[in-house]
Amino acid sequence: MSGGGEGESLEYTPTWIVAISLDIGLDSLEDGTEVQIKSLTRQKYVSAENGGGMNVTVDRDSPSSWEIFKLWRVFYTQFQFRTSQGQFLTCTGLGCSVSATAGSPSTTETFDVERNNDRVHIKTTTGDYLQATLGGQLTTDFSGKPGWDSNAATFQMIIVSNNLHGDYQLANGYGHNEAKRVLKTSIFLNKHGINTVRIPVGWWIAYDPDPPAPYIGGTLEALDNAFSWAP
Repeated sequence: MSGGGEGESLEYTPTWIVAISLDIGLDSLEDGTEVQIKSLTRQKYVSAENGGGMNVTVDRDSPSSWEIFKLWRVFYTQFQFRTSQGQFLTCTGLGCSVSATAGSPSTTETFDVERNNDRVHIKTTTGDYLQATLGGQLTTDFSGKPGWDSNAATFQMIIVSNNLHGDYQLANGYGHNEAKRVLKTSIFLNKHGINTVRIPVGWWIAYDPDPPAPYIGGTLEALDNAFSWAP
């Protein structure tokens, strides 16, 4: 959808966006990235058998859909791990066994991810590191702070897919700080007599004021304001 003349040009942002063309690295963990997690010591994949509903194991020689987790990004280094059947990895505290039994994410389903190339440490928000036990369980009782050698708390994270799916992931990838730069750019353009801008329009605007998760309401009102402010 586009509008002619001076002022705004409204266009639907493509559903599939190539991250690298937008200067968002292909190795970055954006919202919606699908990953596999492999224990360095056991050389086995972390698995949510049947797509969730029970304790997570570290016992698979080769990955399938049970070993793929979709990341819900909370912050730059904080994520929630969603299984193929929509369950979230969860842990109640120090010494617990990680399970894939949560229907919706909260604090106990949120994990910090420390990265060193393709190696990662995963820890709870209370600071307890996950480790792969000799018995093939994923627990939070690793002692001390792990190094990046082959130890029970160090995993290989393999990115299976990290295509951006529209405006939400695009904004998530750039981060909220980019808004300040956009405002600065807009002021610069205005000072130099440039008064035409493009406004990306997402499909979820049609569902305002209550669009489906993870989108939030208010976009339609902002779009109406843009028209009223247009010269």
